[in-house]
Amino acid sequence: MRGRSEWLGSRWKAVWLETITYGLEGSGRRKLTRLTLLFFMVENFRLNFKSQLCLNTEKIGDDNNNILIIGKANDNGGNKNYPEPKQKYVKILVKDPFNNRDLILKVTKKQKGVYIWQSLEGEHMYVGHSINLYNRISSYFMPSILKTKARRVLRYLNKYGFSNIKLTIYIMDENSSLEEVVELEQHFIDSLKPNLNVDLVASSSGYHSPMNQEIRERLRKQRGTPVYIYSMNDFTLLYVFESKQHMYNTINIHHTTLNDCLNTGTIYLDAFFFSLDIIEESSKTDLLSLDQIQSLVRGKRELYDVKHPAAKAILAEFKDDARKNLVFHSLGSLASHLKGDRQVIRDYLKGNKPGYYRGKWKFTYKN
Repeated sequence: MRGRSEWLGSRWKAVWLETITYGLEGSGRRKLTRLTLLFFMVENFRLNFKSQLCLNTEKIGDDNNNILIIGKANDNGGNKNYPEPKQKYVKILVKDPFNNRDLILKVTKKQKGVYIWQSLEGEHMYVGHSINLYNRISSYFMPSILKTKARRVLRYLNKYGFSNIKLTIYIMDENSSLEEVVELEQHFIDSLKPNLNVDLVASSSGYHSPMNQEIRERLRKQRGTPVYIYSMNDFTLLYVFESKQHMYNTINIHHTTLNDCLNTGTIYLDAFFFSLDIIEESSKTDLLSLDQIQSLVRGKRELYDVKHPAAKAILAEFKDDARKNLVFHSLGSLASHLKGDRQVIRDYLKGNKPGYYRGKWKFTYKN
């Protein structure tokens, strides 16, 4: 099946469900089916739930690996003893979430809402929230956080894995406040009574213990959206930046790289996990000073450059003045000298970005 369109109301232009099947006939061969869900929105191709959205639940895909449900489905998980939540959302149900991470990325990137892990028989359940859904969900797939076993849900996932788990995601309006997201989480905690949640009171801080008063005090003084840095070794919280701009200015990270780490869960320098949410499953906190985190990042960057050397030397030609041309033995050394972002420089090297870098540098690989 390819190119089947379904119309789901005036605020949605179309939902396109594409199924691509790979495999060969014969015994021992496996059929791999991947669902790619592309949302085309009326306004700026972004999720928008204003005014006119009032949809019933509608199943648009069903095979051995995936079930997707699109619509405003106020079903309370089958519990009719609680009123329907007032928040509007899109409900996505994904079976076999570990093997469908690409699907989850497509529907949750840059979105906010509530997620529910549930065993297939329905006995075990965990409810959480995030203002950056894919980044948050992807953290559960990381061995370093599963091995901490810091929370009941991590102990369960570490022991049983994801083969007997389904994931339900409630994607909210992008303009929803953190308080509204937490309210929806609390609604599902109250109605579903998840046994893997230790705290049955949803919190925007993510913490419920006195050990985090220092973090609370920092957040109280900050006005922007904070960014949390965790160590990938054991998911220890290392630092809380008051905003993205604060990170740009202090650890020399390009906005493109930072957004990629936040949106897709990419690990920075093979060492750091960035999040817009407090990872409540993290049981360790070792807050560094600004000088300490800067020094730590510099050290990890130098180590990263050694582990990932460029295959070819790079010629950096200065516009209109060949006397200023430079040759670098690696992409990392070039980026360090110019205090620039490797990915952006790589885009200029590959021709993905036109013109001169910063208006004056042209980069080419030397033979």
